[in-house]
Amino acid sequence: MGKAMMRAVVLREFGEPENLRLEEVEAPDPAALRGREVLVRVRAVGMCYHDIINRAGNLPRTKLPSILGHEIAGDVASVGPEVQAFRAGDRVATIQRVHCGRCDLCRRGRTTLCKEGVFFGEEIPGGYADFVVSEEQGLAKVPDGLGIEEASICACTIGTAIHVVRTRGEVLLDETVLITGASGGVGLHAIQVCRLIGARVYAVTSSPAKAARLKEAGADEVIVSPDLKFASAVRRATGGRGVDAVIEITGALTFDQSMRSLAPAGRLIVVGNLETRPVSFMPGLVILKELEIRGSFATTTAELSESFRLVTEKKIRPVVSRVMPLAEVAKAHQILFDRGATGRIVLQI
Repeated sequence: MGKAMMRAVVLREFGEPENLRLEEVEAPDPAALRGREVLVRVRAVGMCYHDIINRAGNLPRTKLPSILGHEIAGDVASVGPEVQAFRAGDRVATIQRVHCGRCDLCRRGRTTLCKEGVFFGEEIPGGYADFVVSEEQGLAKVPDGLGIEEASICACTIGTAIHVVRTRGEVLLDETVLITGASGGVGLHAIQVCRLIGARVYAVTSSPAKAARLKEAGADEVIVSPDLKFASAVRRATGGRGVDAVIEITGALTFDQSMRSLAPAGRLIVVGNLETRPVSFMPGLVILKELEIRGSFATTTAELSESFRLVTEKKIRPVVSRVMPLAEVAKAHQILFDRGATGRIVLQI
């Protein structure tokens, strides 16, 4: 008998969106599943700017040929001999980066920093395909009634927003928070997480056309800044004080302005970097104002499960801006690169 095949979008050369090509490749063998491995039939995969950076060749862990995609939801097709939490037919979604559960960081609860962790679409094949294999600890069950397209984006948008706003940012009731890149997937959901906590939100966008959507998501004030020179506007809006926290989603492009937007004792939490280049800042600013700079990476399975709970309780709304077929992945990448989506694009498989 011949080996089973599946459809997959394969990246064989870094570069343009057209390098993403739909092919027939060998499918994972259910009989070969080991230990806690789970075979998932992919139904939907979300797309974020991480995929754009990955496709361009700016993530050093990605080896070619590669199947991208880390926002994955579908049905369990088969399970390995040691899997306990899932069985065939369960609806599941993945976190972005699967942890080992054994290293010192995992034992301390810092699973996003796991020494043996693997990222879908980088060290292991991702979800731009009919099937994907995940370790059990990288999955969470999708609640009944939640659409599979919405479920696919919950880890990388809501879960990441919970991780950056609450876990790493420690945002509190009545604090002021500035969010850069606010019209993207993480930004729109970070606005909602901040509002749930009771913080006041200032959302930055370079596009006037996206301001209304940010207000709809819950931003108290939208700062439209096509040139990304927004620090003076933030200071005016806060009576010269600045904000308690910045959720830095844009990264290098806005880092300096974000630092200048902070109040004394403020904290900058960096969760995104659209351009992989270094930044410069004045150490004196950090010293005199006792500022903090923190990083925030990915999400945990517990945060993904909490995301599902918040969505089913209608406390947070997952924002899917567009659903496209897998065959149009190159077009979807171009739309995302051109900042043509507010929220997430989801590929339907």
